[in-house]
Amino acid sequence: MSYEKAFKNINMEPIPYIKKFALPVIIFGFLFSAILLVFLPGLFTGPTAYIPLLIPIVCIVFALSYPLSILSVKASKIDNNMHYYITQMGSIATAETPRIDIIRIVSENKDYGELAEETKKIYDLVTVWHLSLAEACRFVSKRTPSMLFEDFLDRFAHALQSGEDVRTFLFTEQNVVMNEYESMYHGALYVVEIIKELFVSLVMSLIFMASFAVIMPVITGMNAELLMGAVVLVFLTTDVVMVLFTKSKVPKDPVWSQSKTLTENKLKLYRSIPISLAGCMIVFIAVTLYGKIETPIAVAMVFTPLVYTGYVSRKIEKSIRRKDENFPAFIRSLGSSAGARGGVIDDALRALRAHDFGPITRDVNNLYKMLVTRIDKFRSWDYFAANTGSNLIQRFSGMFVQATNLGGQPEVIGDIIATNFHRITTLRKKRSQSAGSLVGVLYGLTAGIGFTMYISLGVVGLMQDMFAYVDMPPGMSMAMVIHTDVGSIDMLANMVLLIMVFHSLLSAILIRIVDGGHMLCATIDFVIMVWISGISAIFTMAAVSSLLGMT
Repeated sequence: MSYEKAFKNINMEPIPYIKKFALPVIIFGFLFSAILLVFLPGLFTGPTAYIPLLIPIVCIVFALSYPLSILSVKASKIDNNMHYYITQMGSIATAETPRIDIIRIVSENKDYGELAEETKKIYDLVTVWHLSLAEACRFVSKRTPSMLFEDFLDRFAHALQSGEDVRTFLFTEQNVVMNEYESMYHGALYVVEIIKELFVSLVMSLIFMASFAVIMPVITGMNAELLMGAVVLVFLTTDVVMVLFTKSKVPKDPVWSQSKTLTENKLKLYRSIPISLAGCMIVFIAVTLYGKIETPIAVAMVFTPLVYTGYVSRKIEKSIRRKDENFPAFIRSLGSSAGARGGVIDDALRALRAHDFGPITRDVNNLYKMLVTRIDKFRSWDYFAANTGSNLIQRFSGMFVQATNLGGQPEVIGDIIATNFHRITTLRKKRSQSAGSLVGVLYGLTAGIGFTMYISLGVVGLMQDMFAYVDMPPGMSMAMVIHTDVGSIDMLANMVLLIMVFHSLLSAILIRIVDGGHMLCATIDFVIMVWISGISAIFTMAAVSSLLGMT
């Protein structure tokens, strides 16, 4: 990515950008650093003395990287919609639609976001500034942030100038663009594998740091609670950064439909939330009144009712994924049947009702009932897509009904959509496999964190108890050998438990980000990891007490 494209995408020239944005940010960094050094000189001593010096460097790096980061975000948004974009263009082309009308139709699709805006620029260059379509494509290709879209526009411009038929070109591009999208998708999944290894390494380092923070006050007499508070902050910050970094790298390919229509499945999911929360409140009251349950187990019990919401959302999501697997066969059969009947979709659906399309059969039957009422064909398809709950079905079924309504060939449209749809579901299966391996890693890490940190707490607690009754020779104090007053072990244990709970929550969110599923599905992973934390805490503390007690 070049700065030339970056400045064009933020609609600023380099000199105005430096004057209006970069210089103020850099000056602020130097002034803020100077104010800290002048008014708070005693605050930064020892290793922290470098913090004021780092502030201007951070501001300089931010000012230099901001245009490129904006460019990268826009490129990612474009790349994540290219497979829908090329499928829609190919489908519309079967209706012998004029090429400028193809550009206009896809530019009006708000689901494409940045991609629609880039296409709108091409349309405006042709209709307002009277450039040829090939010249407009080349003009935008030199400025678009996406390499994938840039290459497509260059090929499109060359095909237009050489006189190639637009329909033939767009049919050929289906395979080309989908191959490039698959390469991008595989690259993102490879990055996820790297992030997985990086996350394991970071957590292992943080475990060592946390154990050191627990034991260090015994040797040096430092404030144990202050050290553990710093560990909590560093631990949670690292988890949040890893979650946000992963979210920026994985493909934006949600499983659930983005429709605002309130369906039966959405109602089930929404009703499960208050039930789970009420269960948490009931368990909390019961545990509090009983008062004889160890804190880690009590916390795990309080969160356990959240499993109900996770179960409902996972059941719905499993159904959505099964419908996605059966949709290509349905849309291909519908296209072929409609083509044999002169393009009449209603008659084709009537014939297809006798066939079994698995989990999507009920939705197909409901679609036929809505279409034969002849109220609104487009709304009927919208309800069909919303009731399946699938984002892919929502996007591709909209393309099918739009292209057939324009007079396209149903059999060709159905084949294009089914082929591309199947390739995307194949990529999703690989993504699910990656998320599945991540689940095992994070479960193991959670157990490792609990085991290591509670061992450290157990050792420190027992050392306090043992040395409290040791008689030292006259003139000597225990503090000369070891510091036994390191604060409340219960407080330190609660801070460790806080780390475990928040780490479990962020790890569960990380799994859902990699998987692409609904965030409420994360509640099951969250509860399981909290239970792992609680059980590891109880068994580890008991084992340490037993072992050192025998010694």
